[in-house]
Amino acid sequence: MNEDRELIRRAQYGDDQAFAAIVSTYQRRIVSIALRLLGNRDDALDVAQEVFIRLHRYLPQYDRRRPFFTWLYRIVVNVCHDQLRNARPWRDAVPLGEVPPGDLPRCPPPDHAGGEIGGRVRELTARLSDTQRLVFLLREMEGFSCGHIAQTMDLPEGTVRSHLHHARKKLSTLLAKHYPELIEGLHAGRSKDRTDAL
Repeated sequence: MNEDRELIRRAQYGDDQAFAAIVSTYQRRIVSIALRLLGNRDDALDVAQEVFIRLHRYLPQYDRRRPFFTWLYRIVVNVCHDQLRNARPWRDAVPLGEVPPGDLPRCPPPDHAGGEIGGRVRELTARLSDTQRLVFLLREMEGFSCGHIAQTMDLPEGTVRSHLHHARKKLSTLLAKHYPELIEGLHAGRSKDRTDAL
C-alpha cells in the first residue's frame, strides 16, 4: 500500500516509470471490470486504454488522502458509461469462462438453474437503457450498494434506486416472455425445496 502511494506520488510529478508501474498494477483489474460491465473483450480493452489516458491527464489532481482505487473505479465507470452511450450494435457477450478466474464477479456462485437464468439476464441487459444497465450491473455483478453506485455515478441515491427498480422489472418481464421455461423451472425447484423441507 505504501509502495502504491509512493508510485502515485512520483507519477503525479511526471515520473513516467512510476506511471507505467501503475498501469501494470491495475490494467488487469480494469479490463476485468469493463468486461463485466460491457460484456465484450474488445470494448473492455478500448475502455482500459481510455481510462489510462484520463488517468494520465487527471492524476496530478488526485488527492492522495482519498482511496486511489475508488477514485480510479469512478473513472472506469464513467468511461464505460460513455462507451455504452456511443456503442456500436451490441455484440455477443464474452462467456464467463473467458474471464480470468481471479476476476470473476463478487456475487456468490449460483446453482445450475440460477446460472442459466443469470446468463439469460446478462444477455437481456442489452435491452435496458444505458443508465439502467450500468446501475443493474454495478449492483448485481459488482455487489455495490445503491449509495456507492450513486457516489460513483454522481447521481442521487433515489435516482439509482429508481433505475434499479425499473431495470429489474423490465428484465423480469423480458425473461418471462423470452425464456418462460427457465422461470417455470426456477419456480418448480423452489416448490420442491419447500416440499422436501416438510
